[in-house]
Amino acid sequence: MRLNFKQLKSMDVETLSGTNLGGVYDLVWDIDSNLVVQLAVRKITAPTKNYLINTSQIVRIEENKIIVDDNVQKESKHKYPKNIVSENISSM
Repeated sequence: MRLNFKQLKSMDVETLSGTNLGGVYDLVWDIDSNLVVQLAVRKITAPTKNYLINTSQIVRIEENKIIVDDNVQKESKHKYPKNIVSENISSM
C-alpha cells in the first residue's frame, strides 16, 4: 500500500488499547536513509498534546486509521534533532 501525505493527514492515530491520539499533521524524513522515520500527531481538541511516533511503533495501518503501540509518549520539548531542518510539508 502506498499513501501520499494528503491521505496520511486524513487518518486518525490510536493505540492498540483504543486511545485516540489525534491525527497526523507532519512527518520526519531522514534524508540519509531516504525514509520516513516519525509521524507527528496531535489532537485538534487538545493541540498541546503532540506525539512523535516512530515508524517502528506502527502496528498496522487500516483503511482510515493507524494503530500504534501503547507505549507512545508525548513529544519532547525539542521537536526535531538539531541537524534536521523542519519545514511545514503540508504547504507543499
